[in-house]
Amino acid sequence: MSPARTTAGAPISSIGRGIAVLGCFNERRRALTLSELSEKSLLPMSSTHRVVAELVAGGFLVRGSDRRYRIGTRVWSIGQLAPVSDQLRHRALPTLARLYEETGENITLAVLDRGQALYVDRIGGERSVHTASRAGGHLPLHTTGVGKVLLAWQSPEAIEKYLSRPLTRTTPYSIVDPVKLKTELVETKTRGYAVARQESTAGNGSVAVPILRGGRCVAAVGVVAHLTHMDIPRLVEVLQQAADSIRKELEDDH
Repeated sequence: MSPARTTAGAPISSIGRGIAVLGCFNERRRALTLSELSEKSLLPMSSTHRVVAELVAGGFLVRGSDRRYRIGTRVWSIGQLAPVSDQLRHRALPTLARLYEETGENITLAVLDRGQALYVDRIGGERSVHTASRAGGHLPLHTTGVGKVLLAWQSPEAIEKYLSRPLTRTTPYSIVDPVKLKTELVETKTRGYAVARQESTAGNGSVAVPILRGGRCVAAVGVVAHLTHMDIPRLVEVLQQAADSIRKELEDDH
């Protein structure tokens, strides 16, 4: 939920102002000056100064020697208490580690979060290709294997809502045509897995499958590899085994 705002767009409450400032940060904006925070949060400079000072005092932000502010460890420590991290990540980690040892490629675990793919965990190593994903980060649903899975298993209404908004083109291969993307989502759900080819990072592709509980997709697990290493039938097989293992681990919690 977004904080209540004035007609000019600025947050009204103190909590809303704090949320607005923290919301200025993302994967591409990890360090911001006070004036940048003021501009992006739509807060007056005086209000931004007060809010930022309180966030620094509380450990939610840190100020570097370059006078730029970054997210503090207090945000990370609180985030670890979220059920998606506490339960899903903990239960899935042994399976993800085995999957990495078996494939030698980047392994990703993601959930749906406010219309994006939230990466709960990512395992990679020296043998793995560089990827845009990171644990705790977000990526568009339509440009990644895990994202396509998460979207394909949503209700028809939710899919139509997603397709009705502008679709970001991350690479020249990103599918941004709603009709084409809808067709691919239908195919994804029918065959039980998603494939993305250079749609998020040039040269890379991904394969992903859903983790289902009661017919509902609670998360997606995927492999990201160079296109030349994408043995899709083999990856689908090991991913489906991993998804089944994680599902059983989650059921053991109840």
